[in-house]
Amino acid sequence: MKQGILYIVATPIGNLGDITKRAIEILSAVDFVVCEDTRVAGGLLHHMGIKKELISLHRHSSEEKIEMVIRRISDGENAAYVSDNGTPGISDPGQKLIQKSKIKSQNDGNEIQIIPIPGPSALTAAVSVSGIVDKEFYFAGFLPKKKGRQTKLKELSALKCPVVIYESAQRIERTLKDISVFFAADTEIFIAREMTKKFEEYWSGKIADIISGLKNHKIKGEFVVIIKNSKLRSQNVIEN
Repeated sequence: MKQGILYIVATPIGNLGDITKRAIEILSAVDFVVCEDTRVAGGLLHHMGIKKELISLHRHSSEEKIEMVIRRISDGENAAYVSDNGTPGISDPGQKLIQKSKIKSQNDGNEIQIIPIPGPSALTAAVSVSGIVDKEFYFAGFLPKKKGRQTKLKELSALKCPVVIYESAQRIERTLKDISVFFAADTEIFIAREMTKKFEEYWSGKIADIISGLKNHKIKGEFVVIIKNSKLRSQNVIEN
């Protein structure tokens, strides 16, 4: 039996007008859609007039559920995976589905096709307007919430290129303060918030000024933070 295809489909990070024609065609054609949140994916599909079976796959999903999705694809069904927004497989549960699909293919000797459908990405969108990145950067995704956080910041501060991280509204102030500890005092920061949405914001400056001026901005949604400087400020910070 011919195996199905797993499409990794990029969706808008805010403005629904950013959906690509090819993404709509794929989402219309597949047998089912795997997503982080069925409410978010359902809203997007409803906007496009598409009705599909939705299967939620988040970081707490069981191994059995992932195996069920892979088994259906192995049996010949085509599926699309979408994250809540942007390009899947980057700081979201999609990477686990991709990894396990590849492992099964290797074990069975019959490869599952995994095809990316490119489109919007918060990462590349922010980098493109930051004025900080020239040729290279390091993407760290979300920082650890507790264990390993200080170690990770110390590692990032030693890099010789700009560093890009994602952060939530709940932790953005704490993260900026942590950056001020581990990076040089004159470190330049670029922040993008609510990109492509009605109240999108972009601002930059020295880390101390960014922290003191944070109260002048609406702390809502997810943030992309780009750190220009890479000089370690303190070698004496001890890991908790």
